[in-house]
Amino acid sequence: MAPLCLNSSFLPSSLHYLHSRSFHCPQSSSGFCFQTRTRSRSKAIRLSFAKAEADVRKEDIVIVGAGIAGLATAVSLHRLGIGSLVIEQADSLRTGGTSLTLFKNGWSVLDALGVGSDLRSQFLEIKGMAVKSEDGKELRSFGFKDEDASQEVRAVERRILLETLANQLPPESVKFSSELAKIKTSGNGVTILELVNGTQIYANIVIGCDGIRSPIAKWIGFSVPKYVGHCAYRGLGYYPNGQPFEPKLNYIYGRGVRAGYVPVSPTKVYWFICYNNPTPGYLALVMLKHIWMRFYSAKN
Repeated sequence: MAPLCLNSSFLPSSLHYLHSRSFHCPQSSSGFCFQTRTRSRSKAIRLSFAKAEADVRKEDIVIVGAGIAGLATAVSLHRLGIGSLVIEQADSLRTGGTSLTLFKNGWSVLDALGVGSDLRSQFLEIKGMAVKSEDGKELRSFGFKDEDASQEVRAVERRILLETLANQLPPESVKFSSELAKIKTSGNGVTILELVNGTQIYANIVIGCDGIRSPIAKWIGFSVPKYVGHCAYRGLGYYPNGQPFEPKLNYIYGRGVRAGYVPVSPTKVYWFICYNNPTPGYLALVMLKHIWMRFYSAKN
């Protein structure tokens, strides 16, 4: 069967592939509980760690990767009454990273997953966008609802999105410390996943959400990802006494480089610098400082 490629509705860079009984989306045990704080409330996330000893288990659906794509897929199935097992090589949710700016299609997906209302209460609605050149000249400025009255734009912290999705799943749904070592198909069509710790999982359906270096994608036969020619620095600025910016998406463009920032919440601002680079790697700090000063001057 030829692969079928479906765009993720709220994660533009993710791709979902279907090949026979295997899917790919670019990203026993003792109970594990930790608290997350979002403003005035806290929630318990109950997941589980995989046992260290080797064993054999059978599952109808196994999702490889507990990132946004993997957890969103598991929640979608759960809401349809279909169980799944998510395996993740890390020992906990990978809550690093910065934020995602989601437009109305993304919020429609989050509503369908049952988490939209909870997330809306934690993040600012972005009203518009301003684009400037590196010398500070404004190229364009507009309100999102002036362009589309139904538009909804908010920047969401990746950590909070992951934890919110994980909270929708039953206990024992996610197995951490479960790195995939080998994958093969048995004579009767069942997919066998062998983990680094020796555990074997027999699965009727395997869904790969394990990133650009995906073993699932390699097993299916997809080509190796190619470097696109640019790198980026990204971060979240924290203002304990409140950030001073308007709820607006700000872009600044220069030759071979662009930067931007957007308020995420009353106390946090997402920022990025993206630059052309012929090979993967990092700019020297002095070069990064030079680029930042160019755009800081343009902003002011």
